[in-house]
Amino acid sequence: MNFIYLKEIIEEYNSIVIYRHIRPDYDAYGAQLGLKHLLLENYPNKNVFTYGLENMDNPEFLEDMDNPSLDIIKNSLTIILDTSTHDRADDQSYIYGLKSLKIDHHLESEGNADYMFIDESASSTSELVALLAIKNNWVINKKAASYLYAGMNTDTRGFTIKSVSSTTFKVLSILIEKGIDLVEINRYINDLSRQKFEAKHYLASTAIFKEDVAYIILSKEIKEKLGLSTHEAKDFVYVLDSIKGINKYAFFFYEDEREGFSVSLRSHKAPIVEIAKKFGGGGHKLACGIPEISAEQIDDVIDLLIKAKE
Repeated sequence: MNFIYLKEIIEEYNSIVIYRHIRPDYDAYGAQLGLKHLLLENYPNKNVFTYGLENMDNPEFLEDMDNPSLDIIKNSLTIILDTSTHDRADDQSYIYGLKSLKIDHHLESEGNADYMFIDESASSTSELVALLAIKNNWVINKKAASYLYAGMNTDTRGFTIKSVSSTTFKVLSILIEKGIDLVEINRYINDLSRQKFEAKHYLASTAIFKEDVAYIILSKEIKEKLGLSTHEAKDFVYVLDSIKGINKYAFFFYEDEREGFSVSLRSHKAPIVEIAKKFGGGGHKLACGIPEISAEQIDDVIDLLIKAKE
């Protein structure tokens, strides 16, 4: 990725609006807020805004979105982060910007921006944003470093997945040097409320096992009983991680607005993204999702997961 050219494009614009994907995770937030504070620190005369309509419930750590007016967007460079396709953007108003620029690490990221900066080998989009700063000798303040660390940590499951590289740890070392509080950040991003703790353990007790596959089906009734929103529900896919003999797992959660199930798929080694694509989804080779299937299609997804081999 040409980080010098990326910087030169950013420098051409006095106003910048930064977007991320729907149902944001910490990589989406970390890259977005990290980039905002990098730009404010290094270009104090620029106007920098964040945009997002769906938000995580963590006000102790995450900032509110700025959500500028359409008039401001029309006079800005819009930057879309960690978003593989147009319909995955948390609001499509980015298309009204003077120009659009995308930074992403997803497989087969859609060419939906004027400038495309994609690195499928990167562990996270937060890592790419951090590298943008490092390669251009930008000042990285503690707030930016904290957000970028949170994004890198969560998208790599604590730096344990295959896309983690020596570059990842070099970036991590530089962020730690900025004085970030690892203990505090890890508590912000990992601690659960009592309600979510109880929901997590209830869901674990409902897991179904078939060969080397485990899965959970969160029905409408159980979702309402546990008091979980769709955004909260999708984070429980990792309840099934770290089970001996289980190499692939899936989480099916009911969505009221679609009257069907969204799906999160994970694998330790066998590529599974083609399974997601068969049902209109996508993502990474070992971590991907499907936006909507019917209850009748759940068994079809599980059968394909069982057949998936390294």
